[in-house]
Amino acid sequence: MARPPVCSGSECYLYEEATASRVPPRTVVARGRGARLTPGGVVVYATACVTTTRSKRPDAPASPGEIIESLQRLGFTDYEARAYVALSQGYPATAYEVAKVSGLPRANVYSVLRTLELKGAIQPVGETPRSYAPVDPEDFFGRHARTTTGLCAALAQQIKAQTQPNEDTFVWHYTGDADVTEKVTELIRNAASSIWIKAPDRLIKPYLPLLKAATRRGVQVILVVFGEDYPSLQIDPAIQVLPHEGDAIKRGAADVLFTMTTDFTGVLISTHHDAEGTRGSYARNRAIVYVVQTLFLHEFYLAEMYQKIGGVLDATFGKELARLRKKYRPKDMEKNVLDGP
Repeated sequence: MARPPVCSGSECYLYEEATASRVPPRTVVARGRGARLTPGGVVVYATACVTTTRSKRPDAPASPGEIIESLQRLGFTDYEARAYVALSQGYPATAYEVAKVSGLPRANVYSVLRTLELKGAIQPVGETPRSYAPVDPEDFFGRHARTTTGLCAALAQQIKAQTQPNEDTFVWHYTGDADVTEKVTELIRNAASSIWIKAPDRLIKPYLPLLKAATRRGVQVILVVFGEDYPSLQIDPAIQVLPHEGDAIKRGAADVLFTMTTDFTGVLISTHHDAEGTRGSYARNRAIVYVVQTLFLHEFYLAEMYQKIGGVLDATFGKELARLRKKYRPKDMEKNVLDGP
């Protein structure tokens, strides 16, 4: 015969002759005859299983149902969680007593308790009859947290080590002076063999200390520079400064473009506008890197040629290669870059 629910705080429990089960969070369940609802929101003596939600104070302790849900999120099965909570509510307890409180089939409780013991969550404390008690929760869950944290960290490194992304397909984008500067700084600091830059003098000057430090590591640094102040970039004999086309005159979009390649593995190109701001793109695609490297090499060749036979080039092709530019350069070629994003 059913008895009325017993309520304590925000939780209600229903005790029957055969089993005693605690109700899930915020829910009251009762069985019996002659249903009625009390002012506190409790259904008693119902002819069938009935639920009703009761309010819970924000500072109230977690209910058994909430604890069971949390345990399941940690990997406990439903039976394991229910048995563990039942044992935690009163111990030491035998398998029979755990089955009685949790409402689990008695035949299943023995194996569930054995599994919890193997997990280190509970321990036997008596033999006749065999009874159990939970291991100190702070010790058990603290150990579980440390083990899980270590395992997750190890797995992250192991999976990362096995991951081989095809970076040929990626282009990373950077917006704003801070982001672009951070990326350029990272590339210079990580360079192991070469740094090639083509840009106006004003955009290169902030990186001179880093470039000088790179040469101390044995990194080749070559700068193709626009702007009449290009000689000031020669702060160290190990830094090779080449005035663009021999005179460093700014033409087209030269004053807003910064092009850089390091270690022949990546290319960064950024635009620097006073009004529209700064934007950059970085790619590791091998074909793109090769094309940019080739363009740099032709810049180096042309700079060397101007140093040796600049007069002959001017006489043959006009000052600043005027006749070649007229023949090959599309009209307003730099317009899209100068107009900003």
